[in-house]
Amino acid sequence: MKHILLPTDFSENALKACEYAVALFKKEACTFYVLHASQDASSTGRGGPLNKELAKAAVHLKIISTNPEHQFKTKLLLKNLFAGVERFIIEKDIDFIVMGTTGSSALKELFMGSRAVKMLESIRICPILMVPKTYQAVPIERFMIATNFDHYYERVELNPVIRLAQNLGVEIQVVHVIDGAPLTDYQEKLKDLLKKKMKGINFSFEEVSQTESLAKTISVLMAERKVQLLAMIYHRHGFFESLFTTGVIKKLAFNTSVPFLVLPEVE
Repeated sequence: MKHILLPTDFSENALKACEYAVALFKKEACTFYVLHASQDASSTGRGGPLNKELAKAAVHLKIISTNPEHQFKTKLLLKNLFAGVERFIIEKDIDFIVMGTTGSSALKELFMGSRAVKMLESIRICPILMVPKTYQAVPIERFMIATNFDHYYERVELNPVIRLAQNLGVEIQVVHVIDGAPLTDYQEKLKDLLKKKMKGINFSFEEVSQTESLAKTISVLMAERKVQLLAMIYHRHGFFESLFTTGVIKKLAFNTSVPFLVLPEVE
């Protein structure tokens, strides 16, 4: 059984992300934890009303779920989300965090500016799936993994997106974004190894030249290929690091029209 964490601030966008998670894991047995964090709930006496809001959200998700093996639990965290979520992830053995990229209070706070980097730096034990506010639900047919082969991909790093794609019966499109320079011998080896790791999986491989900015190149490609989810592995050096330093991650998280899955690096 998978364990999915759904942080919510009760905004429309947060609810939309929760609904997306239920649909994404529709074929798997899951426990969904609907979590709200409020640092001052106990001192202001708002714990009761907040728990009622959590229960209301959980009931709504249970109604829309089509899988009898879906369970829904609630958690009111009496501290700020950033401070308390990592311990909860460990305690409940969370497999995915699914949350909106915009909203109010804690969610907006987490994904603005440097806080996005801080969040991903701190929680590197669990995939984080960010659902854009503008996302419109469509049949899921294709995922994309973007890379420039500067990282040796462990199979365990790829497993979350591979298994999800297999359960949904969708294709994974591996895209190498070419920045003009030819691949080194090491990158060529990593490219061949990645293809071997994807053997037996419904996947395709494509090399694409960077046109404008990296964010624009990826966004245009996703639209052209009708991709429903973009995945990248967060490793400290190389491709992903350059995305952070140039602000690409922020642009992707706020401007892409499809969900963005960040997979943790295995060290």
